Amino acid sequence: MIELLVVIIIIGIIVATLSFNFSPNRLQLATDQLIKDIKFTQSLALKDDKYQPFPKSSSSEDQNQSKYWFKQWWQLRIGRTTNGNYFYEIFSDSVNSSNIFDKTANPLSEVALDPQTKKYLTGNYSANTDEDLNLSKMGISIIKDDNNNTLTSGSIRFVFDNVGNVYLDEGTSGDTGDINPFDTGRHLLTHNYKLRLCSDNNCNNCIAIEISPSGNVEQTNCN
Repeated sequence: MIELLVVIIIIGIIVATLSFNFSPNRLQLATDQLIKDIKFTQSLALKDDKYQPFPKSSSSEDQNQSKYWFKQWWQLRIGRTTNGNYFYEIFSDSVNSSNIFDKTANPLSEVALDPQTKKYLTGNYSANTDEDLNLSKMGISIIKDDNNNTLTSGSIRFVFDNVGNVYLDEGTSGDTGDINPFDTGRHLLTHNYKLRLCSDNNCNNCIAIEISPSGNVEQTNCN
């Protein structure tokens, strides 16, 4: 009996040690989630062609949605909430009550739905949203852009057209009245873009996500 108790105690110690060592890596989980959702955004864009050369009616709303069809491309936007939390959201913008594209995921009807959970894919609302999209709650302290600058305000957007091209938009203002796909602040991505996620304020613990002009997304180092 004594030998059996000793064996049980040893097994218990080993199991406790393994459980401690294999605690979830929240930075890796957040990275995997973001990579998956960037790919999901591109898949939505490939399936949902926004080209609409003829308005559905004579209303000013339909006229604008037809004229500015490219402003409705699917996009993944990374930003900060009013209390400083990093989040991202996936949406296709449409004209608001003022008949302009405000470049935000508002109303919720613009936001993509998670096909499994049926939750809205945004971390910027309190109801019916997916908390996994609130990166700060996932342990992310700092996000840095391709130039290694910390995102403190504004947003970073990856916009996808219906053939897979990636556009980079780092602006925060609404529709400026441009009448071509290359809006002010929106540029066709022509080089690999590196987005850095850090779980500490000094960015010592960092994972990067690299997005190519063709929309390929992969994890890489932060150097």
